[in-house]
Order: sequence, then structure tokens, then C-alpha cells
Amino acid sequence: FQSWHPSSLLPYLGSCLLLVAFAVLHEALASWRVSFAKRNTPAAPHGYIAMAGSERVKEKSLLQLRTANSLLYTANITTGYMLMLAVMSFNVGYFLSVVAGMGLGHFFFFSKPWHLEMARVDACCETTVGTS
Repeated sequence: FQSWHPSSLLPYLGSCLLLVAFAVLHEALASWRVSFAKRNTPAAPHGYIAMAGSERVKEKSLLQLRTANSLLYTANITTGYMLMLAVMSFNVGYFLSVVAGMGLGHFFFFSKPWHLEMARVDACCETTVGTS
């Protein structure tokens, strides 16, 4: 990001706010992906796969679910890597902005009671979710 070097306070604060918003988006995507997977688990009642009538409909529904889940995952991992690049600039303000944004995003988007029951391990660029 050669052109992203704010030279005064206002652009620098704007960059920090942008990073906070982007980190909140990253957590929102992670939450939506987890919620999507929970809603569309084949064993879940009233899921697309459980309600589908024929094998062909089941396969099509499964493909659509996998495609949607993969797109959410791709968006989530992309935001994670972009945030990692910002942190790797070794700018303390950018680092604190990313951490604050991820904390805020986690607070706002991982607020359902079943989120608290889930084991969630965060790496810098990926969210691995499993139930305990």
C-alpha cells in the first residue's frame, strides 16, 4: 500500500476509523458464517436438505448451501488477511484500531446465547468453529 501513508492527523484518524469498521465487518462475516452453518446443517429441523423431496433437489440444495458457505468463508478470510497486512505495518495506531474493531465486532455480532456455548479459536486470519 505505497499510497496509504497519511501525512496529517485527520487522514490518519480516518485510516484508524476505517480499520475499526473493517475489523467489525470481519467479525460480522464470521458470525454470519457460523449462523448460516448452524441454520443449514442437514440434521437441523426444517433445513433445506431435510425438507427436500427428491435426490436431485437435495443435491442442488446442498450445492447452493456449500457455494454460499464458501463465499462467506472467502469474504471472511479475505478481510482477515487484509487486517493482518494493516497490523504488519507495525503502526501502533493501526494495531489498536484492528484490535478494538474486532473486540467491538465480537461484542455486537457474537451475542446470541448459543454463541456462548461454542468453542471458538481465532487465528489471525481464520475463524475455526466447533461445538463443545
